[in-house]
Amino acid sequence: MAKTSEVNFTKLLNPHLSSIINTVNAHTRKLILFILRILRQESAFFFWLFIRFISALLPLITVYIFSLAIKLIENKASVDQVFTYIGILFTVRILDNVSRLISISRLEYHISNVTFAVHNYFLTDIKAESREQRHESIQAIRNFADATGLMLRLIRQPGIDSFVSLITIPIILLFVDFRIFILEIAYIIIYYFIDTYTTQHYRYLRDIQNTKTEVYFAKLQDSNDIDLEQKSYTRHYNRLAKWNFTEWALLQNSAVFFYALILMFLIFEVINGQKDISNLVLIMGYITSTQTYLNSFSDIKDSLTDMSIALEHLAKNKTIAVLDLDDLM
Repeated sequence: MAKTSEVNFTKLLNPHLSSIINTVNAHTRKLILFILRILRQESAFFFWLFIRFISALLPLITVYIFSLAIKLIENKASVDQVFTYIGILFTVRILDNVSRLISISRLEYHISNVTFAVHNYFLTDIKAESREQRHESIQAIRNFADATGLMLRLIRQPGIDSFVSLITIPIILLFVDFRIFILEIAYIIIYYFIDTYTTQHYRYLRDIQNTKTEVYFAKLQDSNDIDLEQKSYTRHYNRLAKWNFTEWALLQNSAVFFYALILMFLIFEVINGQKDISNLVLIMGYITSTQTYLNSFSDIKDSLTDMSIALEHLAKNKTIAVLDLDDLM
């Protein structure tokens, strides 16, 4: 089993990766391929992932039905018509809850299995010269497995919602109001570039933090004399926490700017009689969702960065002999 894994993984990872080690996209592609390879052992994962995709479409339908109900009230429609739409809205929400909850719970089970598969894959035939070296290697494996589990959980929810919505919402807005569509695209692009910049610095800080984590827990296994390691860990974690504030402040303030800009534009249109309140409710419902889903993608991007760094640390660790991890470098 170990030999088969070694051959497949060596084929999976390009031996010439050393020439592009600093290219985050190359790391991300290889990480995704590696995780997909492990996920093939959990075939039911993809079935529940499909159900999760279906459930992600239902909230978008809910916003549309809600705006139609508002439109009926504006037009002084009969009570029967209004309650018909409310009944449809209720049914969609029930379907949303059932499909989302059952798919999330089943995906959680399979994600747990994946983290154990990662442990088993890298723990095969560890060769360490000392207990401290082995503890440091185990911590490196745990860092990668934990990052993998977190990334998959973020994809499970709300990552899938984000993927579906950020494709569907601009298309909907294109047909509703082309000017709002342009603002939405500008919003997404600016958010993306800010996120790319902040993630690069996050990567640098997370790399240092992973090193401090491995050293700290390796020392903790065999000694109580950990004051120096603990202070170093805490100091660097403080730097990481401060950057998290900076990162999210930049992202959230850009989101607030576009939210306010679009809201003011729509209010102006309503005042001038060019749009109804129901149109404002519909569009702002989708714009509000955009921020939530962009935040989710940023979380997933950070999680992929954590995985990439953790895998690099495994590649540098000479005590893990399940495969030639130097191919990663």
